[in-house]
Amino acid sequence: MRKLLFITLISIMVISLMSGCGKKEPYVYAGVELLENGNMEEGEPGDPLPSGWGKWGQGATEEQLGHITYITDSEDDNSYIKIDTITKENNFIYAYQSIENNIPKGKKLKLTVKIKTENLTGGGAAIAIRGNVKGKAAQFVSTQWKIPIEGTKDWTTYTVELNERVRSDIESITAFLLFTSDTSGTVYFDDASLIY
Repeated sequence: MRKLLFITLISIMVISLMSGCGKKEPYVYAGVELLENGNMEEGEPGDPLPSGWGKWGQGATEEQLGHITYITDSEDDNSYIKIDTITKENNFIYAYQSIENNIPKGKKLKLTVKIKTENLTGGGAAIAIRGNVKGKAAQFVSTQWKIPIEGTKDWTTYTVELNERVRSDIESITAFLLFTSDTSGTVYFDDASLIY
C-alpha cells in the first residue's frame, strides 16, 4: 500500500514538473526609453515638427508633407503632431524618429502612442517599428491591417510590439507615425514611447 502511494506521489510530481516546462515567461520590459522628445513638448511654435522628429513619405508631394504639422495648443497646454490631408493609392506620409546609437540588440521593443482622429476614412492611421540593416527594413511590425485607427475618436492609446528580439545586425531603429494610403481626414499623434 505504501509503495503504491509513493509511486502515485512521484508520478504526480513528475507530471506537474513536465506540464510547466513548455510555458514561456512573458517578456518583461525594462522601461528604457529610446525616443527623444516622445511627449512632443520640446519645440517652438511655428517649427515644422517637434525637436527630434522628421517627416517623409512614399510618393508624397511637398504639399502633402506640408500637412504634417507641429501644433502647440496653449488652451490645453499640450503639443502634438497633426496630419490633415488626402493620400492616394501607393502614397503615404509619416512623421518618424530614428535611433542609431545604443541599439538594444537582443531585446524586444514596444511602441505606444496616443492618437486622436477626426473623420479619418480609407486606410486610416498606423504606428510601426522598423529595424534597419544598410537602410533597408530587416524587422518590421505595424498596427496597419491589424488594429483599425480611423473614424472620429478622442485620444486613445495604441501599442505595437516587435515580438522578436532585435537582431544583432540591426544598425538603426525607426518609429513611424503613419497616415496610410487612400486616406483622408485628420489624425493627431502625442506621447510616443518606444521602450525595451
